[in-house]
Amino acid sequence: MLMACVPVVLSAQALGSSINTFSPYSFYGIGDLENPVTAASRGMGGVGIGFRSDKAMNLQNPASYSAIGRQTALFHVGIDGEATFLRSQTTRNSYLSFNVSDVAFQLPLAKGLGLAVTVNPYSSVGYRITTMEEADNVWENIGYVHYLYAGTGGVNQIKAGLGYAVTDWLSVGAQLIYYQGNIRRNYQQTIEPVVGDGYYLGLTSDNQEQISRLMGEFGLQARLMKRGDRTLTLGLTYSMGGRLNSRIVEVIEHGPYFTSVGYDEVVNRSYRSSFRLPHTFGGGLYYQGTRWSGGVDYRFAGWSVNGTDATTGVRYRDTHTVNAGVQLVPKAGDVRKVLNRWAYRLGVRYSQYYMAFDGHNIDETTVTVGVGIPLGARGVNAIDVGFEYGMRGVVAPGLIRENFFRVSIGLSLFGDDYWFMKYKYD
Repeated sequence: MLMACVPVVLSAQALGSSINTFSPYSFYGIGDLENPVTAASRGMGGVGIGFRSDKAMNLQNPASYSAIGRQTALFHVGIDGEATFLRSQTTRNSYLSFNVSDVAFQLPLAKGLGLAVTVNPYSSVGYRITTMEEADNVWENIGYVHYLYAGTGGVNQIKAGLGYAVTDWLSVGAQLIYYQGNIRRNYQQTIEPVVGDGYYLGLTSDNQEQISRLMGEFGLQARLMKRGDRTLTLGLTYSMGGRLNSRIVEVIEHGPYFTSVGYDEVVNRSYRSSFRLPHTFGGGLYYQGTRWSGGVDYRFAGWSVNGTDATTGVRYRDTHTVNAGVQLVPKAGDVRKVLNRWAYRLGVRYSQYYMAFDGHNIDETTVTVGVGIPLGARGVNAIDVGFEYGMRGVVAPGLIRENFFRVSIGLSLFGDDYWFMKYKYD
């Protein structure tokens, strides 16, 4: 289906107010997968499985929750803005989208025990595609047949987890993840007769899917080396897979070709999807020093458990993702030169899309830069800004290439001990 629609995707009407993404690759499955990381991590290519800090949140490994200080509470909110440029063999187009990337809160419960609650998008659906029948015999006998495909919605994650420091070098963590979402896909066929004026409805379809499921995620972090202020940490994660609780309600209306009033037939049906989330394994190394820090991550997700869609021919495939990034803070304690206290970040990411179209695999390559700006205002830790430039897909028959530029902004609050301070004076 995507192959046939590609030429008109690029001339499609752009975003509505309820669409947080716009990509023809969100036509199938549960949509376009999000990358649930903070703006600081995004500036380093998305690295974070082995990252630990008592002043910055890590959304990628629940074992890191144990690093929070006894008198520190962290609140983080992030937003993304993206400009995407689509190109096929015949046409080009571009669009803008904005989204809240995460809202997270973390606090200590006891020595070496931390709690975190996070809300972030897991996937997004957003497309609006128009095309027209090109067969000569259809034009001659019926008229111009127009097709409209539209989709909105997505799946969100609500996480609640604990991290516990077993020893001073080993921490473990676990969290519950509640997946919840709504995806709506519409199809409309209209006919413009050869003789006469106006348009006539041929067929409409309204497909609404409600998704929910409670699953778990587990993490581990082990310090492999500590020499003064320099540490090297190994991180491991495992996310449970399983079938989503998915209920689909579909209404199909068949309209008479040459009357603009009423429908000949209405089909209303409800059924459940067999779509499954994958078992996901991740591992990473992260080095932290006084000036330099950086790491590398690898993830595997077993999406092939969903097989091949018999109706569309879309094949789900296992994915591999590699992230790498570095950070430089010239002189964190410099009180005279503000820019020496800033964090400068650089990273790369390679990932694979979880669906293949007509045997074509879709891969994504991204380069990132970022900056962390510490703030002196009471109760505020830092503003992080991350920039990404990436590309996926190819310009080929039945395929498109997406080039995108994304800006992520993250705000961290209560990064120091102010929240727990007891004031002596009013």
